[in-house]
Amino acid sequence: MSQYLILLAIIPIACFQLTKLVNTKYRWMFFGISLGLVIAPVSFGLIQFTYVPVIGKILGYIGLVANLTHGSVGYFCLVGSGIIEPEAVITATQLVMINMVNAALFSYCYGMIGYAVDKKVEEEKAAEGYVFNRIR
Repeated sequence: MSQYLILLAIIPIACFQLTKLVNTKYRWMFFGISLGLVIAPVSFGLIQFTYVPVIGKILGYIGLVANLTHGSVGYFCLVGSGIIEPEAVITATQLVMINMVNAALFSYCYGMIGYAVDKKVEEEKAAEGYVFNRIR
């Protein structure tokens, strides 16, 4: 059942396509926020594909690396704050809490990266327009 978490990857793709259609100024910021919201559950869902022979192994290893970097941050935040006991088995509700903390942290981080990319693209377009106006 948890392999259906991979379907959450539709959200950032749809957000990117929608911002292209609307032609918004902060395309990469919105994409970063939506990617940060779903990166931890999608990486956990990718791990579940390791039982598929060839392609599943590759997807599973990608999910494992992504889950090692994205899944542990929320866990250590909750253990550090005392909400989760360090040696206890993680229940489903605790896993949801971990993914919610990951969503908050990574949507902020990836949103800021996307904002920086948007500003860089805006500066390049402004410089390009300046050069184009000087030539005319």
